[in-house]
Amino acid sequence: MIRERIKNETAQNHKDVEAVGFSGQIMSGRLTLDEYKKLILTNLMLNKGFEAQWSELDFEIPKGIMLEQRRKTATLEKDAKALGVSIPDTDNPLFPADTYEAFIGSLYVFEGSTLGGAIIYKQLKQNANLSTLDDFHFYSCYGERLGMMWKIFLDHLNEIEDTLKVDKAIEAAKTTFDITKNTFVRMNQETF
Repeated sequence: MIRERIKNETAQNHKDVEAVGFSGQIMSGRLTLDEYKKLILTNLMLNKGFEAQWSELDFEIPKGIMLEQRRKTATLEKDAKALGVSIPDTDNPLFPADTYEAFIGSLYVFEGSTLGGAIIYKQLKQNANLSTLDDFHFYSCYGERLGMMWKIFLDHLNEIEDTLKVDKAIEAAKTTFDITKNTFVRMNQETF
């Protein structure tokens, strides 16, 4: 089953992203306002880049996947505006999306991040360094629909059964994690 394979085979890639994506600071409640700004801007660049590719796909996305409802750029722009930070003028990264399976592999990383965002949201709300912020739009973007949106995504992911197509989805997920990690590393060097 693809769900177990993709989770197991990308586990190290996921850890690598967490290592550079402020995971320790978030979970310990030590995330600073400047680190939060980098977190939002990095996620904005990543999501904006991926979502820009959606209009150029050469294959059909099933309507049931609710792709338009999965856009997160607007919530990230709200957070950036609330933080008073401008969006860096850099090229947004491109993700594997040349086939449906590659697209689903990339989407796995983004949707998994949204699922983990529910835990991050709770930690951010308790962080004294961020107490001046009214809301965390990105990390609560699905609200009560979070479980439903994840289940819908998994249903579509699990429809991929052919071994070569599963391999393609997993390879795309790994590449997406690596692009995410490299974007965080680059943005962590920026000063805001």
